[in-house]
Amino acid sequence: MILIAAPLPKEQGVIVFLPATIGGCVTDIANKNQTVVYTDTFPDGVTIAMETNEFAGQWQTALALEDFDIEFTPDEVSEVSH
Repeated sequence: MILIAAPLPKEQGVIVFLPATIGGCVTDIANKNQTVVYTDTFPDGVTIAMETNEFAGQWQTALALEDFDIEFTPDEVSEVSH
């Protein structure tokens, strides 16, 4: 499972998203440096302190990586299979 961590505005912490549950995102009209992300868990949206293009890139990458089975073990380097 791939997750996306994003900072909350005003250094109020961090939020973690499950990429498959994200329905969309939009630039916050009050602050173009922030993004409102809509998910199954946050259907009314949650504002993050990240520009939309940056977040969308991370979201797209996470969705692409979900197609791979990535395992991490203490004795080995990560193993990727498709």
